[in-house]
Amino acid sequence: MANDNRFEKLVPTDKFFGGDLKVLICYMLSALGEAVPITETTQLFHYEGIANYFDTQTAIYELEKEGYISEGERSKGLMAITEKGEALSNTLKDSVSAVLREKVYGAVVKMLARYKAERDTDIKIEERNGGFLLTYSVMGGEEPVISFSIMLPNMAQANHLKEHILKNPKYYCDSFIDLLTENM
Repeated sequence: MANDNRFEKLVPTDKFFGGDLKVLICYMLSALGEAVPITETTQLFHYEGIANYFDTQTAIYELEKEGYISEGERSKGLMAITEKGEALSNTLKDSVSAVLREKVYGAVVKMLARYKAERDTDIKIEERNGGFLLTYSVMGGEEPVISFSIMLPNMAQANHLKEHILKNPKYYCDSFIDLLTENM
């Protein structure tokens, strides 16, 4: 099986950099159709083995400078694609495998869901009377729409519950409402 390179296109052995990385970022933004957090995207690309952290930061900076991503949301730590970036993203199909496109898209969708959950969910942990009070709130702007608290014996359990809530905050909110309105 010497020189068996059938799978090179499916599973690249090296990371993206330069122009290919820029195209991949534009594709991701185009496919999602909304602004995404820059820091989390950079970390995601690094941890998923898609691109080096510094290469991703450089690509984002250059995309912004060249007008492929918008600066309007940048002040909030978000990036969004421009019309010029949309045109660049169309070149992706010729340069990157479908498997990798799906891997990137799937990872970014999960990241974006968590970002939105964190933005719309407020979870505070306070030490109280030998335990830790976790307060979960679904925010409607600046004010909580719904909120509940639970006392936990230690910080490890409080952090564990916080992570579970952030994975699926809608489930916890819906369950709480169902519990309160069960016999109504």
